Amino acid sequence: MNIIKNWRPKYKQLILGVITFLSIIFIQNILTFSGEQQQCSPAPNFSTFKTSTGENYQWTNLRMGGGGFVTGIVIHPTHSNLIYARTDVGGLYRWQPEKQTWLQLIQSDTVPKKVPLNIESVAIDPQNPNIIYTAIGAYTQSEQKPKPGMLLKSENQGQSWKILNLALPMGGNEFWRWTGERLAVDPNNSNIVYFGSRLNGLWLSQNGGESWNQINPKQVPLGESHPETNQKAGVSFVTFDPTSETLGGKTQTIYVGVSGKGIYCSQNSGQTWELLKHNFDVKLVPQQGVVNSQGELIVTFYHSQKQPQGKVLKYTNNTWEDITPEAEINYAPVAVDPQKPDTIFVSSYPMTPDTIYRSTDGGKQWTTLKNKLNKISWWPDWSFYNLIGAIAISPQNSDQVWLTNGIGIWKTEDGSKDQITWSGMVNGLEETVAFDAVSLPGDHAVITAIADFDGFRHESFCEIPKTSHSQGVFNTTTQLAYSFNHPNFVVSVGANHHEPDKIRAGFSQDYGKTWQQFDSIKNKTHPAELVFGNVAVSATNPDHIVWQPTNDQPPYYTKDRGKTWNKIDFFAQETIGGGAHTHLWNRQQILAADSVQADTFYLYHHRQGYFLRSQNGGETWEIVNQNLPGGIWNGANLKTAPGIAGEVWVSLNEKGLYRSSDFGQNFSSLATVEEARVLTFGKAAPGANYPTVFIHGRINGEGGIFRSIDLGQNWVRIAEYPMGSFADPMVIVGDMNTFGRVFVGTSGNGFIYGQQSP
Repeated sequence: MNIIKNWRPKYKQLILGVITFLSIIFIQNILTFSGEQQQCSPAPNFSTFKTSTGENYQWTNLRMGGGGFVTGIVIHPTHSNLIYARTDVGGLYRWQPEKQTWLQLIQSDTVPKKVPLNIESVAIDPQNPNIIYTAIGAYTQSEQKPKPGMLLKSENQGQSWKILNLALPMGGNEFWRWTGERLAVDPNNSNIVYFGSRLNGLWLSQNGGESWNQINPKQVPLGESHPETNQKAGVSFVTFDPTSETLGGKTQTIYVGVSGKGIYCSQNSGQTWELLKHNFDVKLVPQQGVVNSQGELIVTFYHSQKQPQGKVLKYTNNTWEDITPEAEINYAPVAVDPQKPDTIFVSSYPMTPDTIYRSTDGGKQWTTLKNKLNKISWWPDWSFYNLIGAIAISPQNSDQVWLTNGIGIWKTEDGSKDQITWSGMVNGLEETVAFDAVSLPGDHAVITAIADFDGFRHESFCEIPKTSHSQGVFNTTTQLAYSFNHPNFVVSVGANHHEPDKIRAGFSQDYGKTWQQFDSIKNKTHPAELVFGNVAVSATNPDHIVWQPTNDQPPYYTKDRGKTWNKIDFFAQETIGGGAHTHLWNRQQILAADSVQADTFYLYHHRQGYFLRSQNGGETWEIVNQNLPGGIWNGANLKTAPGIAGEVWVSLNEKGLYRSSDFGQNFSSLATVEEARVLTFGKAAPGANYPTVFIHGRINGEGGIFRSIDLGQNWVRIAEYPMGSFADPMVIVGDMNTFGRVFVGTSGNGFIYGQQSP
């Protein structure tokens, strides 16, 4: 076992004295830097929180622009500007045409309690433009048990919601999340609402959602599994035939798609159901279904990734007609023109440059559309061609077509042309998943790290960045770190999470303006297991870096700025049990460098609650504390206080917040903190000699974002839900140049920042 010897006692006071002197200079430098209160015009969506000390904290988005999968979009049939968009992790939005922005509808001031932001489906009431329904829930199972979701109803276009009495498992972030819509309101009777579930079949409410009954599975089955995924589609869509007669004030003809079975139809307002006769492969999964103004049903089908033999079928006069534009493709989105029933748009899933089609003769002939992109500045060239959610045509303007995909929302006014210009329409819609950020002393920008699209250098908080770090490469960056004495030097680690061997990790020497890969990656000598996870840089020597990869792999260190990497064998011993980072998507930041002491690194290990330290750049390590709670792997945060040698803090979710002032030798619990989910330091308050501490957690029974200017002796809550967002904070980052400003990185609404306002 390699143990670093303790410092000799006779030098201890001298060393600490020098460290204290340097620390004061460091903090004073931070204090004298003039931070800026950025004011955006036009003013973005924001919220204000009144603190117990009388301060006003204003919260708003750090603008990125989309960045996530918008899985569906619906337009009201008689109010063409009433448009709703649903997302897989970012909530439900309503279009505000007068502002040309999207408004988040699922937030703390509109919903009775905290709910997920994973939207399974959305439905408008064709007779009442004020009524909207939505189904919410991320995953159908948790720990191999069904996980209930919820249905919500609004009677004022989403300004407020009530939770309905139907709690079925939902899969708003599962496979098949682009199917639908599963929710549907009878166009002739506002009391009749259907919901097609993933696991529990078809459900009906006859009183506007107040109560629900399951349609007998013998009439409409639950649906079959798909061989390529254990996540079920179930009843994938419900749609009414608006041209059919009414029976008892209800629309007579209703269609539903059922995975592995086919299309079921009721012609007596839902009293009985029958499978429509067909000769297509039952392995085809119904994706989306629409009925045009001639009473014709058009359905898209998905077969499999290995055998993309999807279909587009039209049902009319009791007969199925194959109108598939091109073979060997899976299909999902479909839209019909409300004014021109023979005009149909369909696309493959996922979409490619050659697989978005339009027909103007009911599917007899198809035109492959040529697409010109008026994209958001940083969106990659491939951003239009990826996962696709839905297509919708304006009921009053046949040329206005909306499309949603894996990066956001697009609109064209060229719907009848062969050459179509699509414009990104994401003002107000922020859907990135945050991993990390850094605010560098002396630099006004903030640097972010996100899933899928790498991250950005934000020189303006009001404007969308011009490019990502990787300039368009698909990449998930899991952490950033900088050298405290050389804040221009920033390290980034990440990779393509679909192809982890495509590693993007390296450094910037100009505050994140430009980046270069580690030489080990360029020279193809990089260890395969050294990917994702956490990274830290020596405070005094940027060449010295420690990297804790994910998947329980042991950490590595380099002393030549990433040319070569050395595995730290100390972590392989039985008492340690391997590396400390468990999984790419787990919320862990358990490695940090001391902000003053040269080559000193710290690591929290969840298995035994060990706190480890290295004082020679990561070469050798010792267990310096064994008294921290163990078992906290998702939610552990380790941070070092800027400018204070040996000041180390660890947040451990419901196990609380811990502080050490002696390089991790001893920790004390901050008793008033009941829960600490994430932790950060920021610029000191005027007149203070210590950096500001921020946490997301629970203190004295209250949850939210808290600030302390006296190292945790007293706390002020500065937000309950920043900007009203229910997205879980994944990371918080204090601004090192402006006192009180803090950035909250979320699980589906990007970054939200708060600052004091007059």
